[in-house]
Amino acid sequence: MTAVWRPATVSDAPAIATLAKAELGDYGEAADLYAERIALSPDGCWVLADGDAVIGHCISHPWHRLAPPAMHALLGDLPPSADCWYLHDVVVAPPARGTRAVERLLPILCDIAAHRDIPVLALIAVGGADAYWARQGFIAAPGGAAGFGEDAVYMERPVA
Repeated sequence: MTAVWRPATVSDAPAIATLAKAELGDYGEAADLYAERIALSPDGCWVLADGDAVIGHCISHPWHRLAPPAMHALLGDLPPSADCWYLHDVVVAPPARGTRAVERLLPILCDIAAHRDIPVLALIAVGGADAYWARQGFIAAPGGAAGFGEDAVYMERPVA
């Protein structure tokens, strides 16, 4: 497998939505939501591609700490005074797991955030993924996960 990260395009949104639904269940969202995120934050949206196949994705954008966007809701716009780079979705399909795909992407996201003077990456870990994200340097922070389920954990990691 020669999977590589490349910038996502709006035309990738249906494949991203299909993968998200398959891997995230009810946390997966509709293609129009992913298309909006890609249009609003093209530098924060990536697909893991193996040839023409989308086998992973990262949808991320500037946002406010401890106040993630509601699930299944369009943003309309990005905040002008963001203080975190929010990882909305990070999905890697089973065949690409163990390839360190996310570990290869995190430095890119940190650079993007740093160039915008944003000090932290943030995410909501669900389904027990907080242990994985802790190994990537994320630390649980109180609050921020309301509306994402009982096992949801809001986490942050400094970009530097």
